[in-house]
This record gives sequence, structure tokens and C-alpha cells, in this order.
Amino acid sequence: MEIGNWKRYRLGFDIGGTFTDFALLDQQTGELKVWKELTTPHDPAQGVMTGLRGLFESAGANASQVETAIHGTTLVANTLIERTGAKIALLTTKGFRDLLEIRNEQRYDIYDLFLQFPEPLAPRYLRFGVSERIDRDGNVVIAPDENELREIAERLRAEKVEAIAISFLHAFRNSQNEEYVARFIARELPDVPLSLSSQVAPEIREYERTSTTTANAYVQPRLRDYAQRLENMLQKQGYDGRLYWMLSSGGSASTHTASEFPIRLVESGPAAGAIAASHFGLTANRPNVVSFDMGGTTAKLCLIQNGQPGLARGLEVARVSRFRKGSGLPLQFPSIDMIEIGAGGGSIAHLDRLGLLKVGPQSASAEPGPACYGLGGDEPTVTDANLLLGYLNPDYFLGGRMKLNVAAAENAMERIAQPLKLSPVEAAWGIHSLVNENMAAAAKIHVIEQAQDPRKFAVLAYGGGGPIHGAGVARILNAPEVVCPPSAGVASAVGLLIAPLSFELVQSFPTRWDRVDPTQVEHILADLQSKGEALLAEAGVREDITVERSADGRFVGQLHELTVALPREALRGDHKSQVAEKFMQLYEQRYGHLPQIRALEFLSWRVTVSGPRPPMQTQVSHDGSASAAQRGQRRAYFGKAGFITTPVYDRYKMIPGMRVNGPAIIEERESTAIVPPEMTLVVDEKLNLIIRVC
Repeated sequence: MEIGNWKRYRLGFDIGGTFTDFALLDQQTGELKVWKELTTPHDPAQGVMTGLRGLFESAGANASQVETAIHGTTLVANTLIERTGAKIALLTTKGFRDLLEIRNEQRYDIYDLFLQFPEPLAPRYLRFGVSERIDRDGNVVIAPDENELREIAERLRAEKVEAIAISFLHAFRNSQNEEYVARFIARELPDVPLSLSSQVAPEIREYERTSTTTANAYVQPRLRDYAQRLENMLQKQGYDGRLYWMLSSGGSASTHTASEFPIRLVESGPAAGAIAASHFGLTANRPNVVSFDMGGTTAKLCLIQNGQPGLARGLEVARVSRFRKGSGLPLQFPSIDMIEIGAGGGSIAHLDRLGLLKVGPQSASAEPGPACYGLGGDEPTVTDANLLLGYLNPDYFLGGRMKLNVAAAENAMERIAQPLKLSPVEAAWGIHSLVNENMAAAAKIHVIEQAQDPRKFAVLAYGGGGPIHGAGVARILNAPEVVCPPSAGVASAVGLLIAPLSFELVQSFPTRWDRVDPTQVEHILADLQSKGEALLAEAGVREDITVERSADGRFVGQLHELTVALPREALRGDHKSQVAEKFMQLYEQRYGHLPQIRALEFLSWRVTVSGPRPPMQTQVSHDGSASAAQRGQRRAYFGKAGFITTPVYDRYKMIPGMRVNGPAIIEERESTAIVPPEMTLVVDEKLNLIIRVC
């Protein structure tokens, strides 16, 4: 495609809990311009516009020159966490309206007599049972009654509901009753958006499917309003291209698709970071890495193998007991497999009831922010600790656009230091070390659960705080090295520029493998592919489409499934036996053994349709030399060694092949990398910082 001067850029912007990140790629020169702006939680679009003005001014560009814009946002996740979504109703099969409270009858802590679960997003008085029934084979046993539906519609109108979720028993096998009710309700309440479980999450497991559909309805009005407002604001700036949205699965979709299925954006920004990590790992000739993304509010870890992040078939949000699996709202759709820890730059340090030091999960966020920001925060955070340790330059934060207040950080740290009878610096070192230990422990569990050895993976550190803590985390993991890519502080925004337009569709159809009907399965897969290609066409992609097929299988009687790739050919003869062999290999790799009873069953069938991956040929340039790169030195604290006078290097003047012995501090506008004593840093040909741990 020929790119004129007025359409030379691609733009990515990601709203995080503390900062909004921007990346602008010049498709003619390969130059990448990045920017970082404080998030405005009360109105995220305001921070976006402020950041865009700064970005365009620094790049000498304007919105009319942007061909494509891709957006990652925390809006959906925050709406669920903060309970600021729509007033919604749930229509479900009569007798099942309490499903959201009954859940799956599992306790995430069997010894806690007072454990809590999140309140259902649809209150009980807005949950209605409909006299209908589809049996397990998809046959219509009872069709909905119009008189009953009319009464329900009157109640919905009187209650002024803003969105409606419809989730009927066995609707994943036959959506006829859901669609009939949706058409009826749409005639009665034409301005109220509807979410159907057969469209949002057509998978087996009634509770998870209903929870996902309800969550989709809950966030849909707010996402639609935000999307419309954001598009209008971009158009006023002169942007007339398409706006795409990052999905939790690592693909991107049009505004229309994102508005229909907003729940798929719940891990939008973190997914972009994992996509960026896989890209940077490949450019550094390290396809197997543990990505470590430390932002302002949380840290996220993802295992990347052969250049691909793993996919999970579901996730949890809005946990009552943060970071405890089972205490949140389950969502059933594909997402990049990550774990999250409450350890970001804004995470607040405190003493628990036993007087022990804890960090997070509470965060100072963007408002009021860490104490050193000078915006009203007065509690000690991880950023305050790193400033007191000498790791951050108070005069060069965000390239000097934001000054950090050392005295304010020290005053805040006294809250921790005095009860522990420590100096502020010693307390700061305790916070820094505890964060490293917590993140390394979580990373070790995550990697081992994937049947891998963390000692064989490099740590790829990014985000504003990742390069500061990366070496410490890697040392605890016994990982061989840390990779810090260029523009590490805004890697999620860079990842937005790499993600292809993509969507995964799924249909549950449980069947024994020895009794499978290949013709019926092929019909399901063909239908899913057709729907996926229609979504891509609506987004403007009609050529160079990639189709991947897979299925979720398990041994009969088991609870959990593994996903195995399917051939493009029909599931007959050798191809059918190859699928079974692949599953056996995958199962043995994951669990280390095969059960004696090997009867297989497959529950769900998946098709992923993807457009071409956007080109990402950035121009690697430098204007420095080994002697010019050192900009000075300052005292930095390294545990038992105390304060050490440490060389400080300008990241933008470092050149390929340059070698630096620790301790050292490498500064760029959006992040800072720390090389502890006894470690060595080498700059590779792509200007990645490679920190050799052992």
C-alpha cells in the first residue's frame, strides 16, 4: 500500500491505572515516538487528548496524518471493579434466576467461615425466569410465551433498565429461544442493548456463561458512550481513520465489535504488553521469556514460549479477596494467560496487624499518586522507595517533564520506618526487596504450573517499573539474564501497533472422540469461520486472512480441558488419529503421565480468524558513543553494600556492543534500568539492554 505524507503514521495508546502510554510509528522512516501522560481517572479521554497533543508536538505531526489508531483501555475492568456499570436485568430459564448467587458451589477457602463472594451484577429483583426449555441435545422442549414476555417487558420498562442479559439453559446447543426472546424484547424496548449468551459465550458451563453474559451487559452502555465520545474527540483533532480496540486475547477489533462484546476488552492493556514482549523477545533472539510488566498499579507476568504468549480460556475479575482465585466474577472467553500481583509503582506499603511489612494491593494510582509526585499523596509507595534508594532521578522523571519531591517521599516513608525502628532508606530497601520477592514467587509458580523451569527463561522487563526490579526478580528466579527493550516504559502502547485484527469464536458441542460425527463438526467449524471472516470484513480486512482451528478435550470423567490444534482437513482417517495423538502428547507434557483409561471427549470447538500482522520495522538509531553515554553519577543503595557511587548512563547515547559492569543506572524518559553490583550489561544490535545475571 502506498502511504502518502498525510497518512504516514500508526498510533497506539493505552490507558493504565497511573499513566496513559502512547506510541507513534512513522511508516516511512520506521521512527518510533513515544509519550507518557498521567491518567485522568474521572475522565480517561481527557488524559488521552492531553497526551496526544504532547505526542504530536514532539513528533512534529498531527492527527490528520494518522492512518490507523489502536486503543487499549482499563475502562471495562475498572467498571467491574468499581461497580459503575449500567442498571441491568437478567432473563434466564425459569427456576434458574439465583444461579449467579449459587455459583458453582465451590469455596475458594474451605477454612474461612466468613468468606465473601462478589454481589451479582444483576440484583435479584431484576432477574426474571422465563418459561422455556432446551434439552441437552438442543431440542426445543418449551417455547417462550409471548404473554409472559410482555409482562416481563413492562417490568423492565418500569424499572428503566439500561441493558439486558439473556442466558437460557443449553443455549450453546440451540440459540432459538434466546433469539426469539431477544427479538420480542427489542420490539418492546428498542433502545436497550441486549447481550445473548449464545453470542457472547456459547460454551458449556451454565454459571460461567451467565456470568460472562451479565458482565457484558453491565459494561456495554458505558463502553459504547466512551467509544462514541472518544471517536468524536479524535475526529475534532483531525483524525478520520478507523479506531480499533485491543482484545484480551491479543488481537484487535473494530469499534462495532468492541461495542457488541466489550467484556473481551477486560485485559486489553496487559494483553498488548504481552504481545510487545513476544515481539521484543524475538528481536533479541530470545523466543522463550518470562515477560514482567510493572506499571503504576500492578505487575503482570506471562510465560512466552517460541515467541507466543499462552492463552487461557477464562479469567476472573473484581475479586473480593484480591489475587485469590475463585473469589471473583468468572469470565469465559480467550485471553492471554497472565498472572497479576498488586505491586506497581503506586502500590502502598503498610504494616499489618502483626507489625509485618506488606506492599499493596492498595494503590495510590494517578490520583493522588505517590507522595513524591506532589499531587496530594502522603502514603509510602514503591516509587517513593525507589526514589529514596537513588534509582530514580528526581529531575529527569518523564524526561524532566515531572519533578519528584524527595522530601515528601522521605516524610511518607517515616510512617513505615519509625514503627520498625529503621531509617527511611532502610525501610525503602525493605519495600523494594519485598516487591522483588513477591513477584519472583508468583512468577515461579506460574512458570512451574506450565511444566517449565524458570531457570531456563530470560526475564523481559518493561513498564515504568519493570527495568528497575527486573534484575532483582531474575536473581531470585536464578534466570540467566534480563532483557530491557527500547521504550520499555511504554511497551504496551508499542504492542498495540503489532497486534493483528483477530477474533476467536467458539461453539460447545460435547462428543466422545470415538463417536464423533466429522460432518457435524466440520459444519460447526465452517460456521464459526464464516462468522469470523464477517467480523474481519466489517473491520476492513478481506485478504490475507489466517484461520486456526482447535478443540478443548479431556479424558472422560475429568473436570479440566486442554486445547489441541485441529488440521485444516476433514476429521477423518489419519487426521482424526493425529488429533488424538497430539492430545496425548500435550497431556503428558503438562501432567507428566497418561491415565490408564484413555477415552477422549471434546467439549468445545474453536476457530480463530486473523488479518495480516501489521509491519513493525522500527529504525534503530543512536547518536552516542561509549564515552559519551555516561551522563554522571549518583549514590544508589544496594542492600548490604549500602550506598555506592554509581555511574548513570543516557539510554539514547548507548551503542551496540557497549558493555557496562554493575552497579549502573540507565535512564530514558519513560523508565530506568538498574544493573546491580556483580552483574554485567551488554547492548545488543537492536539496542536491547541485556543484563547478565549469572
